[in-house]
Amino acid sequence: MYIVVIGMGEVGRHLVRMLEHDGHDLVVVDSSHDAIRLVEDHHDVMSITGYGASHDILEAAQVERADLVVAVTDHDEVNLIAALAAKQLGARRVIARAQGNAWTSQQEGVRYGLLGVDVVINPRVLVAQELARIARSHGAVDVIDLAQDRIELVQVNLTEETRHVGKPLMKLNMPKDTLVAALVREEKLVIPGGADVLMPGDRIYLIGKAEALHKAEELFTSRREARRICIVGGGVVGRALSTSLVADGADVLVIEQNREVAEKLSIDVPEATIVHGDGTDRQLLAEEEVGTYDLLCAVTSEDEVNLMAALLAQRVGVGRTAALVQRGDHMPIYQQLGVDIVLTPRAVASDQILRYCRGGGVQSLTSLEGGQAEVAELRVPRGARVIGVPLRRMGLPRGALLGGIVHQDQVSIPRGDDVVEAGDTVILLLTETARPIVERMFRSGKRG
Repeated sequence: MYIVVIGMGEVGRHLVRMLEHDGHDLVVVDSSHDAIRLVEDHHDVMSITGYGASHDILEAAQVERADLVVAVTDHDEVNLIAALAAKQLGARRVIARAQGNAWTSQQEGVRYGLLGVDVVINPRVLVAQELARIARSHGAVDVIDLAQDRIELVQVNLTEETRHVGKPLMKLNMPKDTLVAALVREEKLVIPGGADVLMPGDRIYLIGKAEALHKAEELFTSRREARRICIVGGGVVGRALSTSLVADGADVLVIEQNREVAEKLSIDVPEATIVHGDGTDRQLLAEEEVGTYDLLCAVTSEDEVNLMAALLAQRVGVGRTAALVQRGDHMPIYQQLGVDIVLTPRAVASDQILRYCRGGGVQSLTSLEGGQAEVAELRVPRGARVIGVPLRRMGLPRGALLGGIVHQDQVSIPRGDDVVEAGDTVILLLTETARPIVERMFRSGKRG
């Protein structure tokens, strides 16, 4: 595909890395010479320095022949104008990032057809939605919804106190409709087999029907759904998160340093308790009894504030902490310092955009562990050679897991005798080496 990426910030650079790896023909645009030079030093792409919404710059990028134009600068209006102009010039599909509330509702992370732009993504709202799912979970540090929320993939950390560590997977009495999908040890992800033994320090991904997954989580954690949540930061993420949580009946406290923002939030979300103050003030945390809360989410626009708020919250006794980080390369540092849940809008935005760069009926795509694996949700085309073949004889390569099948209105977590049919939607967890093999297996063509 011929793809034009406008904006070489965190999201833009991450997209370039992923798209270049997939072999796409890329053109990058940014108004900063330094940003363009940084990309040129690391990637084999055509580059243009200039204002991304300029008619002349878009023509120089030949957007009229582009399969996809992605506008992800730090300015919502520039992204929307660039995407709309590219569409009018002939681009096949255009995507824009909009991070404020002006262009997307506080509960709508993705909008289609806004002002003529094919897809408008608000990664901050999407992050808030993910944090709300984590709050509802039983100790998960990441929750990914699949198959229209009927299947979930959750990540759980294992400690010395975790039950069942030291046991091989084949000895675990996993609840029906759940599987251990992936194992991460020393930052390396693998698709485990029955003989693999769980160890303290591992992270595991569990996949299953949403209603069954809580039982699976309870095998590895004693935590329960967070009912009392403190949010540091009342901006786009904090507003969307607090609105979602109070709708679930949770007890929500929001600490916001800007008085005007705090006052508006108290009017817009009257069910929540809004405090004007500094979320990194330990005395304030003590006065508000933050240590009695199940979960603290630090979601300001400043990474340093989020990190400090999360670490202080741990000191005063909060059950779990979550922090937003803008720079994805800082995520491992936050985790090493003890922050339980670390999310970055960059990854959320990239996952949403990458799904439009894949063929083969891909309906959604989520990257895991910095790109070591991905979860693909795709529709099985007629003529795919896997159709009608029992899973045990399908011949999936090492590093691939068929984690779910949606047949008409029926959802199943497959076992050895299950088969897929044309038109089914399948959930696949794939490592980098397994992906091209599995893509061929699920591609339309003559069955061999």
